[in-house]
Amino acid sequence: MDQTIRVTGEKEIEVRAKLSEVEHKLRHKVWRRWQIDYPLYNAVFFVVFSEKDKLGEFDSQQGIILLSEDLIYQDFSVLRNVFLHEAAHAIDFELNGYGGGHTPSFREYCAIIGVEDGFDKARVRHKLAEDAKIKERVAKLMALSSSPFENEAMVALSKARKLLLENSKVLNEDQNKEDKIYDVSLFEGGRIPTYATRLALFVGKATGVYILKLHGTANGVALKAYGSLDEVEAALYLFGDLLSSLDGEITKLRKQGHKVTKDSFVLGACPEMEKKLKNADISSDNALVAVQDENKRKTHRLCFNNESGFRKSTSRTKYDPKSMSLGQEFGKSMDISSTMGRKEINN
Repeated sequence: MDQTIRVTGEKEIEVRAKLSEVEHKLRHKVWRRWQIDYPLYNAVFFVVFSEKDKLGEFDSQQGIILLSEDLIYQDFSVLRNVFLHEAAHAIDFELNGYGGGHTPSFREYCAIIGVEDGFDKARVRHKLAEDAKIKERVAKLMALSSSPFENEAMVALSKARKLLLENSKVLNEDQNKEDKIYDVSLFEGGRIPTYATRLALFVGKATGVYILKLHGTANGVALKAYGSLDEVEAALYLFGDLLSSLDGEITKLRKQGHKVTKDSFVLGACPEMEKKLKNADISSDNALVAVQDENKRKTHRLCFNNESGFRKSTSRTKYDPKSMSLGQEFGKSMDISSTMGRKEINN
């Protein structure tokens, strides 16, 4: 299952347009030097890497280039060099079957396609780390500026203003105000089972993400969650945690001699879990509906140019009443708050 969190937004679209010019020149150089007249990679995505200092990656299995979201907000020359660096890995894989490592051949490919002499990804990572420290420092000072102790608040505000003036480019608020949306695949395969679809819909209601079933992806069909970074991270965690809990319970019941069908069990459990969400806090439930609606509008606007009419699958699942009943009992016993609470602790 692909768990890479991708980003689409106004700035990303702007940068991607500039990057397309670099890609055009790259294709010309690759053809002229190696007579390769087919794409070296399938797509380029801007993503949130779990390794915070990672800038890029060529995924040879999927044939895609992944670039850190942080690069969108750097000088374009930095993004260009990182992209070409990863493209050189794609060339190395195509010519030698080797997609990683900085061999002499790889360095030669970098020079041929135009990676600037002396470009050092380590220096870029260091700068991004320093930028992150500055942002964290300003955030802490702004929090202290609300202190009930007047002197402490004034000192903190003064220091925050000084940092803001000295680092205006690093602390550009446009990045936070930018219209953008993140997405992650919760489940992928040749077909999506009913239990996965139903569980994803519950996760959407619990976290506010917008759920879409997309056909024609690299792995066939994908259940994707769209929302803010915090929302899609929570959705990814909750989906995995609930699926693990459901699988564990089904395995236990089968060992006890029960004949349990997974689709029917989940179809029984989810409505009971949804009741718990509504009973916990009606105002929060209404707020999540509003968040989900906004994520839906933003997804269609930024990712699909307001296109509608996505293909929907018709379920032909034969429901097993006994499995649904067992699922209902399990759903009633599930403590959703503790599951989501573990996500907060882990963060």
